[in-house]
Amino acid sequence: MNLQLRTRGTAVVSSSLFALWTAASVSLLGAPVAAQAEPGCSVEEAGARRALTQAGRAVVSVAVADLFVRPDKSGPLADQALFGELLTVLPQSESCLDSSGRLVLVETASTYRGYVPIQSLWPLTAPAPTARPGTPAPPGMPGQATTRLRVTARLANLYRSPSVSLGNPLLSLPLHSEVLQVESFSSHWLKVALPDGSLGFLQRGDVEPVPAPQLPTPTCILREARKYDGTPYLWGGRSTLGIDCSGLVANAFQACGVVSPRDARLQAAWSDVVPVSKQAELQPGDLLFFQSESLTLPAKITHVGLYLGQDRFLHASTSERPSVHESALSDPEWQRRYLTARRYRTF
Repeated sequence: MNLQLRTRGTAVVSSSLFALWTAASVSLLGAPVAAQAEPGCSVEEAGARRALTQAGRAVVSVAVADLFVRPDKSGPLADQALFGELLTVLPQSESCLDSSGRLVLVETASTYRGYVPIQSLWPLTAPAPTARPGTPAPPGMPGQATTRLRVTARLANLYRSPSVSLGNPLLSLPLHSEVLQVESFSSHWLKVALPDGSLGFLQRGDVEPVPAPQLPTPTCILREARKYDGTPYLWGGRSTLGIDCSGLVANAFQACGVVSPRDARLQAAWSDVVPVSKQAELQPGDLLFFQSESLTLPAKITHVGLYLGQDRFLHASTSERPSVHESALSDPEWQRRYLTARRYRTF
C-alpha cells in the first residue's frame, strides 16, 4: 500500500503498539455524554461524537476499525486499527452537522490519519500508564491481577461467559489484538476487561502475555509475518481478515516491539533502516521494494515484501493470488519491478 494521508513517517520504539487503555481502570473510561439529536446524527451519535472529541483519545472497541480516507464509509480505506488500540482523536467540530459527523478524524501510533465510525470507538478520558504483566489491580478491581495479553491465533473468539456452547461470541479478535486480563478464571478460561467496562472470556490457547520490550530480530519479524500467510489481500487492511503489503510489514515490526511507518514508500525512507546495495547481499528480514507493473517514470515505490532467504520473499499481493504468499525474487516479473532493499539498523 502506498497511500499517504498527512503522515509524518517517524518510527517510535514502543513496548507495544497497543500500550493503550489496558492499565487504566474501567472507571477511567468516559461514557458518552447526554446530547440532543443534531443534523445527520441521532441523539446517541451526537453524544458519542462529543465525548470522543472532548476526550481527545479513544480505544478501538470493535474487532477491526476501518480508517477511511474521507468521512465516507463508501470510500477507500486509509488504514485499520485493531481491538484495544489507542487512537488520538484530532481537533475537530464537536457537532454533527451532517452525516459525515458519524465519523471522527483520528491518528494512529504510526501517525497515520483517517476517519473512523464513532460506533467503533470508546472515549478514554484519563491517563493510561503503560501496563506491565503483574501490575497491581486498577481501582474497582480489588484483588485481581492485570496482565496485557495479545492474540496469537488468526482469530480468537471472545465470549460473554466461559463456555463455547451457551452463546455466540461477542467478538472474533484478529491476530495481535490486545486485551487486559483481570482474572485467571479457570485452567481453560481467562476473564478480560473490555473498553466499555464490561467483561468477557477468552480461551488460554488463543492468547499470550505481551512480551517485555526488546529490540526486534529477523527471526521475530519473519515469525510474526508468516502468521499472516494465506490472509486475503485488502487495500488498507491490517488484520488477518485482510491485509496489504505495507500493513504486513508494519504488523510484523509492531509485534516485535517497533512502530514503523505505515506505507511502503515511507518504510523505504524510514530513518531506522539502511540500504542494501546488492541483491547478493540480502539477508532474511530485509525489506524489498518494487515499483508498479506499468514501470511509470519516475519510478515510484508501490510495493514491499520481506526477504526470507534462498531467493524467496513474503508479501501481500494480488499477483499470482490475492493473499499473503511467497514468491521468487528471481522471477522475471519481480526482477523487472525491483527497485531497492533496506535492512533494519540492528539486524
